[in-house]
Amino acid sequence: MTELAAESASDDEQAGLSSNEDDSGGGGRSAFMRELASMRMIKLYSLLRRSGTLARRRQFGMNETDWWIVAQVGEYAPLSLNGLAERLGQDRGQLSRAVKSLVQRGLLKRGRKPGGPEIEISLAPEGQRIHRDMIELAIDRDRELTEGLAPDSLEVLRGLVEEMILRAEAMLGEEKRLAALEAERGDG
Repeated sequence: MTELAAESASDDEQAGLSSNEDDSGGGGRSAFMRELASMRMIKLYSLLRRSGTLARRRQFGMNETDWWIVAQVGEYAPLSLNGLAERLGQDRGQLSRAVKSLVQRGLLKRGRKPGGPEIEISLAPEGQRIHRDMIELAIDRDRELTEGLAPDSLEVLRGLVEEMILRAEAMLGEEKRLAALEAERGDG
């Protein structure tokens, strides 16, 4: 199974969806689950992620990790490896290998932070060009996704998604709080 196929299968399994499912079929709790707003959003994310992975590979020769590194460095440079790992929520070791590869490809450059031992990561000139092209790809894909939707509908959608993001952040915060309490009880 390819990396893309594995990622896609994993996304769909987490959402309780398969690509050959008929959303109108089935009954009971399973059919109900497929209609939950969160499950529909996960399916949308999965489809966009899969097509985005193919587009990134075709246009830039990049996997998902490379894409996110260049995107974050392009937006927030200079970044330390620790800062990049924190922004992406990924393992520093894995990112270190990916950054090294992107430096070798001429997309990133590394240098010592003035007055300290820490390394800063920024875009090389070719990385800057690709970053601009990445932004254009994202804009084009968003335009294609939302084509034909009324501007007022898009505005409502953006507002609803922002509200759900705030609620999801609160849910995450609460789960982290509960996990920390549980860990404290386990240590005591």
